[in-house]
Amino acid sequence: MGTTLDKNSQSPVYVAVIDDEIDLVHLFKDALSQIDGIEVFAFSDPNLALEHFQINHKHYKVIISDYRMPGMTGIELLSKIKNIEPTVIRILISAFEIQDGLFQECNCIDRFLQKPVSMIKMIDEVESIFNTMQIPNRKPTSNT
Repeated sequence: MGTTLDKNSQSPVYVAVIDDEIDLVHLFKDALSQIDGIEVFAFSDPNLALEHFQINHKHYKVIISDYRMPGMTGIELLSKIKNIEPTVIRILISAFEIQDGLFQECNCIDRFLQKPVSMIKMIDEVESIFNTMQIPNRKPTSNT
């Protein structure tokens, strides 16, 4: 681990985790909060997550969403997020096998993680995203 984003950076860096399993979403939030310099938001309701994203989309860099949730699937949510801010990295997580055609059809998923997801895998995934982004005043981590 050890990713550090400069706290003096002008703009906060947001990551959201959306999963209707409340215990799981807070576990993901706690794990990702170990990455310095990002603010992690946890939502168990995809509609609330979308509302927060609409207001704060300029600060978001990564959205992680479960696939199967009441009211809105992860694909529907990530599609709406892409329409608002196409540069945000969108990660879908699911315990279910997702057909490849579904990914191509929506064209709204950048990465996929199969549940159960280890916290280390999730942290590594988000860190690798930040290591490839052009974020001012940020020191990339080395994976050595």
